[in-house]
Amino acid sequence: TEATLAIYNVDTDLVTQKLNIVPTSIQKIGVPRIMPSGAKRIGTMNTWLFSSDDCGMTSKDLRIHLTWLLDKIKPNESQLLEIQQVSGVKMAIRCRWESKYGDGGPTLWPEQMERMAKLNLEWTCSFSHYGSGLQIEE
Repeated sequence: TEATLAIYNVDTDLVTQKLNIVPTSIQKIGVPRIMPSGAKRIGTMNTWLFSSDDCGMTSKDLRIHLTWLLDKIKPNESQLLEIQQVSGVKMAIRCRWESKYGDGGPTLWPEQMERMAKLNLEWTCSFSHYGSGLQIEE
C-alpha cells in the first residue's frame, strides 16, 4: 500500500519551495523518462509527487501511510491551499492498495477524511488483487 500527494499542471520547483518537501518524483512537460516497463514516455504535463512508497514504511495498513503523508504536509498546509489557487492546478491524494486474498479493503479514519476535506484534497484509491496462489485439484 502507499499514499501519494499528487499535484498536476504546476511549476514543480515552486511546489518544492512552498511545501519545503523534496518530491519523490516529478515529471515536466516535454521531458522524457523511462518507465518501469522500459518504455520511454514524454511528459505531457508538469507533475509533482510525494509518496509513502520507498520511505521505509513497512505497514500494510493504508491508514498508517495516509497519516504519515498528512503529517508531512501539515507544517505547510496554508502554502498547499495557496498552490491550489493557481489557475489549472489539480491536486489529490492517490492511494494504492494491493491484496493477496481479495477480501477486506482500505479503511479511512474520520479524522483523516476531515483533514483531507480541510485541505480540499480529493482522495482516490486503486485496487489490485493478485490471488492467493492456491491451486485446487479436481
